[in-house]
Amino acid sequence: MTRRLALALAFLVVIGVAVFASVQIMSAVERPSTTTSTHSIKVGSLTRQYEVIAASSLPESAPILVVLSGAAATTSDEITRDRLMPYATAGKVELVYPMAIEESWNAIGCCDGAAKLNIDDVGFMKALVPAIDPGRARPIYIVGYSVGGRLAYRLACTDPTLVDGMVAVKADPMPGCVVTQPMNVMVFSSMDDKYVPYKPGEKGLETPAATVQIARLQTDLKCAAKTVARHGTMTLSTWSCADGKTLEWALYQSGGHDFPAPDGDTPGANQLIWSFVAKTALAPVPR
Repeated sequence: MTRRLALALAFLVVIGVAVFASVQIMSAVERPSTTTSTHSIKVGSLTRQYEVIAASSLPESAPILVVLSGAAATTSDEITRDRLMPYATAGKVELVYPMAIEESWNAIGCCDGAAKLNIDDVGFMKALVPAIDPGRARPIYIVGYSVGGRLAYRLACTDPTLVDGMVAVKADPMPGCVVTQPMNVMVFSSMDDKYVPYKPGEKGLETPAATVQIARLQTDLKCAAKTVARHGTMTLSTWSCADGKTLEWALYQSGGHDFPAPDGDTPGANQLIWSFVAKTALAPVPR
């Protein structure tokens, strides 16, 4: 009797494993494959390159995220850091990574090698947008981290209609850079950022302080109504602005100048960026 019971239990375990494996195989089959391709574009006398990462079954309306890396970072570094790949793998978004010159960007006046060489990175972005989406049929957002965020701000100040919105992660605009037309903007800050201080009087290598810049954006974008939501140790403030646009400010209690990573019930920047771009409620990262 004991032997029969053991055999029966073993049979049930085998069946259970087979069913589980079948579900896993079906899930893998249904998941779209992702391809990475490298493209070139002529900007002035230079040939610039960019990588495109997209699922094979990408919907025609899927948004495009143009991600501008931080200083001294390769495309591979930025892909690892921003954690946006699961959204591309899930067929929700197309990712575009422009390749920087000397791993830096010229936001007109800053920074590093690209500025010293007077690289026309604004021209690069203006040529890139119609190349990746001829006819502007899909939503396009610029996501910039640190110095990449400075270039994102520069684009918002010089050509606010180029894209549908911009995301600045731990970044300040260059002096005199003012957003003159309403657009969708999201800003990430940390209260302990050693580069972008949280409020006036605190130590930091850049200006203005995060609170000052957010106040400026509220004025520039003609924002009014505000809502506040707390997610773990992050506070998300959202303003309704002119022409139906939105300003969002994700403020982390800690994290320094790093790209915000998920931590327990505190969401990472990737979740918040997708929620902002897709105009949906905060949700788990696709698997």
